Amino acid sequence: MASMSDGGIDYYADAGTVDASSIADVAAVAARKALTQDGDFLVLALVGMPARGKSFIGAKLRSFLRWSGLNVRVFNAGKRRRRMSTPQQQHHKAAFFDAANSGARDARERIAMETLDALFAYFESGEGEVGIFDATNSTKERRAAILERARRRFAPSGKTCGVVFVETICDDPHVLEANMLTKVRNSPDFEGMDEAAALTDLKQRTAHYEAAYESLEDGEGASYIKLYNFSSKVTCSLCYGRVTRVVLPFLMAVHVDERPIYLVAIAPRAGEAEYAGDVDADHDAVLGARLNAWCEALPAPPSVVFASTAPGAYAVAEGFVDGAAVVHRSDLDPFFNDPAHPWPSAHRDLAARLENVLIDIEASVAPTLVITHATPARALRAFFSRQGRREGRRGERDDRGTEGARGLEVRGRRDYGDGRGRLQRERPLAGRGRGHALSETVRQPAQVHALAR
Repeated sequence: MASMSDGGIDYYADAGTVDASSIADVAAVAARKALTQDGDFLVLALVGMPARGKSFIGAKLRSFLRWSGLNVRVFNAGKRRRRMSTPQQQHHKAAFFDAANSGARDARERIAMETLDALFAYFESGEGEVGIFDATNSTKERRAAILERARRRFAPSGKTCGVVFVETICDDPHVLEANMLTKVRNSPDFEGMDEAAALTDLKQRTAHYEAAYESLEDGEGASYIKLYNFSSKVTCSLCYGRVTRVVLPFLMAVHVDERPIYLVAIAPRAGEAEYAGDVDADHDAVLGARLNAWCEALPAPPSVVFASTAPGAYAVAEGFVDGAAVVHRSDLDPFFNDPAHPWPSAHRDLAARLENVLIDIEASVAPTLVITHATPARALRAFFSRQGRREGRRGERDDRGTEGARGLEVRGRRDYGDGRGRLQRERPLAGRGRGHALSETVRQPAQVHALAR
């Protein structure tokens, strides 16, 4: 430790060091050591009552992790329940979810465990890395059974399977009502039902769950994340490793506000992964002018702008979008071709570089414009159109036969499930057919319309 001139200890100079010799056996320290290392597999088990956004969160996580380069699949207990339902059993009716109905309770547990076993089989096939278990998992008994089943399944092989519970809590009456309407209008459970009757049935189902619901607690000894009303309030316990590096920051960014996101890519220059020939000298100026005119005509022009640090991005962003805050970021810079670095490992590196800016875009609640380059734009488009790494592949040509820059508009909403956007033919936005704009509205089902004419 540093000594002061009078022979004492400089407390502040050494405030960053701690003598840990006496706390090596403290339970919290032992737990951290055990949890910091990533396991072979990861189960993200959703927790929450009906219409709390579990499927929405599951779909978001699947898209993000798959885009990051992981092999991910959602295993939904509700889908298995519907497949097993008969006209006589009617597993979708509220009475099936009554805790007092012992036969139905046993059937629900059996369906949940069969769904979990299918998730484990996905890992054992060598194909899966992350599994999202979409079920209510609303009691301590169920969650303890999940942890024990995972331990027993993988202990003989020496593999480790981490389980993190993700609970969605919604007590805002306006958000809850909107979620319920979305569920009854889109869930197969209510197909063909009158909306009022479907809402009544869903509220009865929810009341049955409320009677037996147990929120996650520290005493369960489980790793968990709690999300409150899709806002910035998050509780996290016993989560380390990739969960805190990747999953937690993304979940903190997710929200249900609807806003447009515009992606614009500058034409590739020599050395970039998608370079296809020389670019007009005035390309950036023309693109900036047309982009400025287009933004001014929008009903909701972007007020937040993320741009790369390349000279062309400065030129495009300069002097347009009055009042917009332009933030230049190196993670949006061009991706250069490297024959020694093949796909898909190159995509994983690119996704890792783009993760932070993607989370910032996801967290934005205002109209947002991103000015980047061909390969980063493709990778971002792949996320917003719910695609994996294949969609962002470098050198992939569009339906015009060019490798041109593109723009993409995405409007988020409280969609149910995991719908994908559909892409249509782009139209030139600037010089020699290498600047393109595309508008995609991510809905369920997706709707697409062209931005630039």
